[in-house]
Amino acid sequence: MKRLSPFIVLAIALLAAPIAANAQPADSGIGDRGVFQTRLPNGLQVIVVENHVAPVVHTSVWYRFGSLYETPGKTGLAHALEHMMFRGTPQISSSGLDDIVARLGAQMNGQTDYDYTNFLFDMPSDRASIALQIEADRMRHAALGASEWNIERRAVLNELDGNESSPFYNLLSRVRAAAYPNSSEGLTPSGLRSDVAVAGVADLRKYYKEWYAPNNAALVVAGDVNHNTIFALAKRDFGSIPKRTLPAYTPPHAKAATGKVVDAEFPFPFEVLDLAYAVPGDTEPGEPAISTLADLIPNERGPFYQALVETNVALAVEANADTQLRGGLMHVYVILNPGHTGAEAQQIFQSTMDQILKDGFNPDLVAAAKRQTLAERAYAADSVGGYADLVGYTYGIVGERDRDEDQRIFSLTPQAVLSAARTYLAKPNVVGHLTPNDRPNSRASQKSNATASDNFSTRVPNGPIVEPADIRAELRKPTTARSKLAPVTFTLPNGLRVIVQPKTDRSTVYIGGSIASSPAFVPQGKEGLTRLASSLAAFGSEHYDFTQLRKATDDIGASIELGQSFSAHGFAVDFEQLLTLLADGEEHPAFPDRWLALQRSQIANSISTEQTISGQMVDRAYLQRLLPPDDPALRYPSQDTVSSITLQDLLDFTNRYWRPDLTTIAIVGDVTPDRARRAVEAAFGSWRNAGTTPSVAQPSLPPPHAGHAYVQTDANQVFIQLGQRAVARSSRDFDTFQLLTEMLGGSGYFESRLWQELRQKRGLVYGVSSEMKSDKDRGDLEIQLNASPENVASAISIVRDQLERLRTEPVSGAELAGAKVRLVSEALLNEASAGGQRDEVLTIAQDRLPLDYFATLSQRYAGITPADVQRIAKEYLQPDRLIEVFAGPTGPWSNHAI
Repeated sequence: MKRLSPFIVLAIALLAAPIAANAQPADSGIGDRGVFQTRLPNGLQVIVVENHVAPVVHTSVWYRFGSLYETPGKTGLAHALEHMMFRGTPQISSSGLDDIVARLGAQMNGQTDYDYTNFLFDMPSDRASIALQIEADRMRHAALGASEWNIERRAVLNELDGNESSPFYNLLSRVRAAAYPNSSEGLTPSGLRSDVAVAGVADLRKYYKEWYAPNNAALVVAGDVNHNTIFALAKRDFGSIPKRTLPAYTPPHAKAATGKVVDAEFPFPFEVLDLAYAVPGDTEPGEPAISTLADLIPNERGPFYQALVETNVALAVEANADTQLRGGLMHVYVILNPGHTGAEAQQIFQSTMDQILKDGFNPDLVAAAKRQTLAERAYAADSVGGYADLVGYTYGIVGERDRDEDQRIFSLTPQAVLSAARTYLAKPNVVGHLTPNDRPNSRASQKSNATASDNFSTRVPNGPIVEPADIRAELRKPTTARSKLAPVTFTLPNGLRVIVQPKTDRSTVYIGGSIASSPAFVPQGKEGLTRLASSLAAFGSEHYDFTQLRKATDDIGASIELGQSFSAHGFAVDFEQLLTLLADGEEHPAFPDRWLALQRSQIANSISTEQTISGQMVDRAYLQRLLPPDDPALRYPSQDTVSSITLQDLLDFTNRYWRPDLTTIAIVGDVTPDRARRAVEAAFGSWRNAGTTPSVAQPSLPPPHAGHAYVQTDANQVFIQLGQRAVARSSRDFDTFQLLTEMLGGSGYFESRLWQELRQKRGLVYGVSSEMKSDKDRGDLEIQLNASPENVASAISIVRDQLERLRTEPVSGAELAGAKVRLVSEALLNEASAGGQRDEVLTIAQDRLPLDYFATLSQRYAGITPADVQRIAKEYLQPDRLIEVFAGPTGPWSNHAI
């Protein structure tokens, strides 16, 4: 089974990770709820997943063609073809596609794996027909022009070079090559750079004509849709595309090498050991046991964690299956503590494994791992896109139903798991070592899995915008989709505020909480206290020590995080117990001595490193010029302040400031507001406040003023951050200022004023964006751009000109309408997952917003006019009073503002 969450352990900071508990009741599974399917006469498999929890639609087309289908000398081209599918057709040009996505506020993506390539859209549900039109058009009419390939090849090669700069991806690809030498299985889906560099567009066309056919594809449409309507649209758009005779194909299945060792050096903080084992693929006997073992090995109650992490040899142990339909590898990663070696860790791991293979696994841990494997599926299904991905892979690529996989996992016995371990995990096929070095890493990619995934949503149009008239007409209409959030709220007598959003499509529940705070709460000389308290909270409370807490969550199948911000998700039947665990952790943190020294040392060392990171230095320099000089937010932790924190400091701090009258809890899931009230009162009702409520209000920002700072780095280009005071989240002008910010730069949207003037027309910057950061008390407008040294002065001058234009000239109605569409769509797409809904209702409660805040967003925006935007610009924007922070090579900006 495909692992739903690829291994991402980067900077696992490290022992403060959330408690990875496990799953749903072992006799349950995600099943096939809301799944409908049909097949068109041309062979296209059409799968609809009805999920009416949010007004969004996720579409994806899965082609049964991945990197393993490539021929020698033509590798990396499945991924390259994925790129080229975004380069347009005669009906919808590349720029037309970008324009459509931007005007809808949609997201588009593509990814290439070993056995498939798929293409994804996310957008408001009333626009589903547009996504289907696009997919049908490019299934039949992809342009695949030579000039477009010359452009896109550079993007593909740049992506490959970036991937190689990732420590984990580089190690993973080297290990796979050693495991399967002289085989296509020895390559990741990105293929060989040398093949991509010399490939011609004819090579891409050949693959396209052979494999991109309706009888080799599955269309998945998920979300707030009706399956009969989608079936009709699929027939209309795809029905006339002829089926093709597919080439003969036999999946490769080479025998893995043994006894191989791979070494890699990277500027990474820790040494990493990778133990790679050849295992069955996703359609082969024994696979469910492999997925379960990948969850069993890292269990924090298990023997590997005890032998490696609790002895301080390692910071973390993780496992991840990088498999295809037939065959693949399971990686066990050990992140080493400084002062210990890979050889030492390997010996300990192997000794532990030998003992287990002799004596067997603890049956309780096997049961926990089974629950976790099922849980990963269940929680992935708690989002529209996540469930669509599960269904697309299972129905469209594997060729079975979700409940078939559920049943195989449920039927696993401890003996079957042990048998699989004895067969496949006795000795690693390849041992990989990632060794730190001091060479700077200019690319700094964080990629950690094999799948080639590409986000094309923010791509900039390059060429004429060509769109069908019917789509263009549809784009002019505002979306009719509206938020379905309708939360209710209540407050306990102790002041704890709760907001509840029922969500009944799955029997799960998501809880998020936050304790309001202020930097002023931390005593002088104890900076870092809040961070240390939060990192230690997960290691035990009054009634649940480290092992008991993990046992409790293993048994009910939940995931819990504790600290200043806290969360949990699990199954609704265990809602009350989840709240009990959270309440004990927040009200009675124990900060056990065993973990205090270790966490204090880890954080102190991390802070030392963070202080040399240019991004951190820029942020500090900016805030030092934005905030009042005596603002407590300017007190930063150091190694000395963190090292001085004692157990009593932690207890005094949390007794005084972790309190119910500063706490807000959001609950989203299959629970009623009445049940939520009873459960929260039972769990948190006895929590008492120590003294009067301390104020968390932040000092007001000074009036707009000029400021300057410079951070020297070895980069070739100059990073520039500009900013000034804006409005607070509670301001009546917040909505209008948000729209102004979106039109100014937004997240780098290509029709924004700064992008058009700085990048599109003049080519002065590599990127530019704007963002308003606000809380209840204050906010600021930040503008970020990257430019070559010779363009810095011109770029800043144009930024000032554009700010002045907003003050002196009204924006156009079309420009304002586009900004409204994008922001409304962004909010709607956030509702597509239980976690996203939890975050949105938590924002409502924390910022004391109206309960219908998101439901009325479109309505509120409708009342904002160009004159309103100009009024806000005149009142707040001060182009000649900007804070300017520069990072990069020296120049005039090193000494003064520009």
